[in-house]
Amino acid sequence: MKRIKHYLLLLAVLALGLSSCSKDQAYQYALPADAFSVCSFDLKSMAKKAGVTNSKYGELQKHLTEMLSDSEEAEAYYKELIQNPSKSGVDLKSPVFLFSNEKVSLGYLLRVDDKSKLEACVNKLRKLRNKDAAALKAEDGIFFDIDEDSTEPEDVEYDESEYDTIEETSDTTAHQPSISTYHVSGNVKLYAFNDKAFISLNTSESTIEETKQLAKQYLSQTKDKSYVATPAFRDLKDQKGDIRGVLSMAKFLESSYGKSMTENIVGLSDATNFDGIDMKKCYMLYSVSFETGEVVGTMTYGSEDKEILKKLKKLAEEVSPKSVQDDLVKFLPKDSYMTAAATISAQKLLEHYSKLPGLREALSNLKEEGVDIEAIAPTLGEEFAFTCPHINAEQADFGLVVYLKTKDATLVDMLYQQAEKEHSGRYVKDGGDHRYRIAEGSFFFGYQDGVTYLVYGGMGREQLFKTSGENFTKHSDYSSLKKSNSFCYIDLKKLLTTAPTADLLRMFIGEKAKAFHILQSLSFTASNLDGKMSLKIDSKENSLKTLADLFVALR
Repeated sequence: MKRIKHYLLLLAVLALGLSSCSKDQAYQYALPADAFSVCSFDLKSMAKKAGVTNSKYGELQKHLTEMLSDSEEAEAYYKELIQNPSKSGVDLKSPVFLFSNEKVSLGYLLRVDDKSKLEACVNKLRKLRNKDAAALKAEDGIFFDIDEDSTEPEDVEYDESEYDTIEETSDTTAHQPSISTYHVSGNVKLYAFNDKAFISLNTSESTIEETKQLAKQYLSQTKDKSYVATPAFRDLKDQKGDIRGVLSMAKFLESSYGKSMTENIVGLSDATNFDGIDMKKCYMLYSVSFETGEVVGTMTYGSEDKEILKKLKKLAEEVSPKSVQDDLVKFLPKDSYMTAAATISAQKLLEHYSKLPGLREALSNLKEEGVDIEAIAPTLGEEFAFTCPHINAEQADFGLVVYLKTKDATLVDMLYQQAEKEHSGRYVKDGGDHRYRIAEGSFFFGYQDGVTYLVYGGMGREQLFKTSGENFTKHSDYSSLKKSNSFCYIDLKKLLTTAPTADLLRMFIGEKAKAFHILQSLSFTASNLDGKMSLKIDSKENSLKTLADLFVALR
């Protein structure tokens, strides 16, 4: 792993001296067609935005060089490469790709500009790490470099009887060995290049020879056999941004996080392929752009099957039919740590997913226990809002408030009745009809004037239904946030500069915590199939340059 980090750092250093761009895209044919994740980096654009394109002695270059160098000879060579990146033989003016598939846990791909220069560069780097390293030799026109720390997967045998405790007596018979095996994953790191592309492969279940064969296959394949020929790659190229990527939803849904969203939620295990919408045939497209004073991220969905996308968009529009409204947001304070709001139709969600056999069974079981979701759903409105305005570390008190538009008190009364059935006396009435609280604690819930509320903490209760000229509808960012179907806004300035959160950060990193004061806010919005992220920074410079300076300050 040391060498792969070494190469990635070297790429960052070389990116500081980029100029023009090549139009030869044949190197992209080495992207494996079965990749489930691909991400491209426009290093030329990022280097320019970071403000280091023409800087030979900038602080960022200095720190990166120091991280790479372990001798005066190495430092001199890296400085030489910075001043003349073309000597490396690779072309970082063309997009750099990272990818993964079932066999490769992490791979990256670069365009080769000059094979002879790259061969000389790699041999020099090998000598810097190990003076006795032999020069690379080509196999079928491809050069290979195997990381010296690579290990192959293997099945290891062990005798379980060695761990048994046996009481020795005169009747004790000779011990029979009990042999078992367990699998040990490998960690093969291979680098290969020809006259078109440089590729790095990191595998855990392939031998060194198998990984070499993969590299040969990828470096020799034609366009029609590569990821370049897929609809996902074409959609990726259409995205705008310094970083652009695509992730297969099939692989995501098979991951532990994806399963927690479906299989581990009662009744939704088969929701990923339902009513003509097979999410495993979709992919997630994302991008990141570094702008002046802001980092902007986007996310949307794509699929080769356009009918699936059409149905998915229709469902999203039905479930979230309108943009955020002011009715509940006016109860949220302007200066909260976190603020969120959304419009969502629980009735439409239930109508769509209640056809699922698993969900039908779950709803029936809940009804038998006294919770009739189908009776509650028609009483729910389409507006939701949340705020976390206060934190009192000394008293362990948090001000959390959730509001939900409802037609009547059906939801809260049913929650109270169910709580009484399971824990009689634990919850009590809180000074009026349809208002309840935990007998010993700081949790409150109830219904008032068409709104159901849930509150945690005494500070949250003080905030309940308060309106003033300083509510969140007056926030400078609200006019743009409310155009979406949902948003979440985090006030980083408050989080990083006020007690107790700022004190906690200082406790861990001391005065370096002040470097984070440039971060102003982080927000997420969603409208139908499209999502957006915005990180705002207190700077008139490009956000990447500001973040690079932050990186240097934290070193």
